[in-house]
Amino acid sequence: MSKKRMGSRIAAACLALSLAVTAAQVAGAVPDTTSTAVESGQDQAVAFTDLGNSYAKDAINRLASLQLIGGQGDGLFHPQNKITRQDIAVLLSKVVGLQPESTDDAIFEDVPADSPYAPYIYGLSDLGVMNGRNNNTVGAADPLTRQELAVLLSRLMEASQVAKAVSTTEVAYSDEQDMADYAKEAIAEVTNQRWMQGAGGNFNPLGNVTRAEAAVIAERVLNARFQQAEQADFTLNTASLSLMAGTSERVKVASANGEKLPFTPIYAFDRPELGSILPDGTFVAGPTPGKGNVSVTMGYKTKTIPVEITDAPQPEQQDEQKDDSTREAAATVDESQPAENEEAGEAAEQDDLVNVAPGSFTSVKTFGPPDSYFQTVEKQYPGPVGGLVTPSEEWTGFNRQFGRKVTVALSQDKPLERVALTFRQQKSSGITMPESMDVEVSRDGKAWSYAGKVVHDVPASEDKQVVRTLSVTLPDIEARYVRVSFPVKVFAFARQLEVWANESSSWEGGAVLLPPPSPTQMMEDIKAGNRVENMLLAYSGAYGDRGNWTKDDFLPMVGYRTSDGYMRDQMFDTVLFLPYQDMAATKVGWQGYLNDLFGTNRQLDALNSAMREYNRLRGTLYTTPTQEKVVLALPYPAMSQTNFGKLSDNKPSLSFNPAGIGEEQAYENRKQALEWYFQELLKRWNKAEYPYLKLEGIYWFHELIEDGAPKERDLIRSMASMVHDEALRFYWIPYYGAPGVQEWKSLYFDYAFLQPNYYSDKPVQLDRIEGVLDTVSKYGMGVEIEGDERMYRDPKFYQTYYNQLVAAHKLGMDKNNVHAYYYGSKTLIQSATSTDPVVRSIYDDTYKWMRGKFDREEYYEGSEMP
Repeated sequence: MSKKRMGSRIAAACLALSLAVTAAQVAGAVPDTTSTAVESGQDQAVAFTDLGNSYAKDAINRLASLQLIGGQGDGLFHPQNKITRQDIAVLLSKVVGLQPESTDDAIFEDVPADSPYAPYIYGLSDLGVMNGRNNNTVGAADPLTRQELAVLLSRLMEASQVAKAVSTTEVAYSDEQDMADYAKEAIAEVTNQRWMQGAGGNFNPLGNVTRAEAAVIAERVLNARFQQAEQADFTLNTASLSLMAGTSERVKVASANGEKLPFTPIYAFDRPELGSILPDGTFVAGPTPGKGNVSVTMGYKTKTIPVEITDAPQPEQQDEQKDDSTREAAATVDESQPAENEEAGEAAEQDDLVNVAPGSFTSVKTFGPPDSYFQTVEKQYPGPVGGLVTPSEEWTGFNRQFGRKVTVALSQDKPLERVALTFRQQKSSGITMPESMDVEVSRDGKAWSYAGKVVHDVPASEDKQVVRTLSVTLPDIEARYVRVSFPVKVFAFARQLEVWANESSSWEGGAVLLPPPSPTQMMEDIKAGNRVENMLLAYSGAYGDRGNWTKDDFLPMVGYRTSDGYMRDQMFDTVLFLPYQDMAATKVGWQGYLNDLFGTNRQLDALNSAMREYNRLRGTLYTTPTQEKVVLALPYPAMSQTNFGKLSDNKPSLSFNPAGIGEEQAYENRKQALEWYFQELLKRWNKAEYPYLKLEGIYWFHELIEDGAPKERDLIRSMASMVHDEALRFYWIPYYGAPGVQEWKSLYFDYAFLQPNYYSDKPVQLDRIEGVLDTVSKYGMGVEIEGDERMYRDPKFYQTYYNQLVAAHKLGMDKNNVHAYYYGSKTLIQSATSTDPVVRSIYDDTYKWMRGKFDREEYYEGSEMP
């Protein structure tokens, strides 16, 4: 965008922000609800009947499921048909994320401006990927040759900043003499990249590319783009913005390695009443002072910049400060007389920004399967007739069910500039602001691109009513479909979903490249309804290597790995992280545990890396990645502690001991400490943004109900409410015979597992094992499976481990139940990696037990051991 044009946009934005403009009410015409693109989109199953055992079957089905490629009618794909240059233009544009744009300047005679291929061919042409021929054509309908595809891919690598593979050996094909000179280097590059390969020592450069080959190669490009988006690393030229009302400042994005950016940065702002962020990152402050947050997204990574707008100097102050240089500057401006007229034109330009959402067809879906009870509750808050896109002050309420996806289908493709939705927080009513809002765009309602995120700084603990409009600014994007997604904890209230289009957009930032929707986000719907099945206890924060979990430690725990190294299935779907019992009940002790928990290459970070590797080994990394569920512990504020530490500098150190301060104050102090820890825990979790982990719940660390502790039950219920406000589950594992076991439901725990305490020095009799299961059944609990390193060498502990599996199996408790598993410090890893068949069988049999395939019916007795 030129300086002059940008100046016009800035002035227009300032003018718009200084005026109180009320959007015109739009008559609520009933839209056509037959649009299947919005209803189905990626939910539409695609099956081709002519793929047989084709080597391209998986790639074709995957691209089709993402609506990136289609068949040729009657359920047929015709994998061996030749693909044309115009078809490859569409496919490559979609997988690389190049946003199509209409053109009035049809420079290729065989691609008229109104051709459905035009937005893609001219997009690739502008990007320098697809060039024309000497006769002013692009050969749109011609079959694509293999060397032509190699050249396209080489240019696409350069344009999208895909890192080129380092060549270790010289690429040599026997048919090099058949290659055009212009294609030889490209053929070597795509061969090294393993995007294209020859056969029988030949590359066959003049051979035509089949639709099957195109699908396989396109999937490889798509995988590279997924990886780029996931690993996007960028820097900002400022950590914060502080500017006077009516002024502007630009936020610039650069890649961490100094190269071109692989994706177009997306900017967002959470206080549009205070200012706006333009597509190129220029923040324009309005006339009102205040604070907000700019969000910058590239790929799947988002960074936040705090913004503060201060009062502009009063006119009399400005007059006093005028000097000769100021008058000179004024004279210079005066020489360009058209300025006044330009301002009038700029105001007119701003009038071209129109909210095109009212009257559009809108669909709302939940993350995961809908819940009839929660749907009944939210019917009490239906919002205005016409839905969220209606300009109205009426709120629409959403109750639980993890989150919502709201899709808007416009009447036609529009040059979009901004998407905004207003939310409200009123904590006293259980209404909280979603932590963020994501935006996606699509030209056809089928193939979607991820268009950024906006976050805010309203804490969940804020008691005052807050209203915030979350707004994402879009670069030069033409789309008909817009989708916004946001999480819902207990209640989310929203209104006025706006989609702003600008017919006179003057974007000069080049081609717009956006990533596909994140696979982890795409799977959120399915995962949202899933709950814990098998939860592994992982102690950390002390005892050296015993308490330090690495990626290699976690890998055979999250995935069941056969003895020959094949990753067959998921093992533990959840990991409960908890400290060792001797962690100090002090602020320093709790902070130390947090620092260890969120450290690099260990604990949570290591688990995230292990899950990424698990998905890679399973072939689901870029298709349907599995997320590991995580439960994190609330440490116990022991009442013996008299010097926990200060929560703020101007307050005394907290005491949890009722002696001297009274039971009520001791209760309040314990509650404050836990609330502080919980908020710190959530803050660190949200900041970490682990793509392959999902926070499932919080664990109450103490294994019994301390009747002598200050208001112990009130404290637990208060913590349960705090956890539930974040749409998380509350877990507990009391020991066998612990006080309060029978009360677990009235204490608002969602799940409780009985800890059997088998691993003492005395042999465990069968009646004890059966007694544990009776208690579990009586109180509706889950059971904790116990083992430690002694079961590898002592028949007494070996038989105890197996007998608990046998007993639960005989009662049918190994199927369709939730279980926790205690193995001391990383004990089961020894079994998973052992070459001793007896030791290894413990790992294998545990997996079989999890899957309901454990078939032993007889108890081990005496000193029996294989």
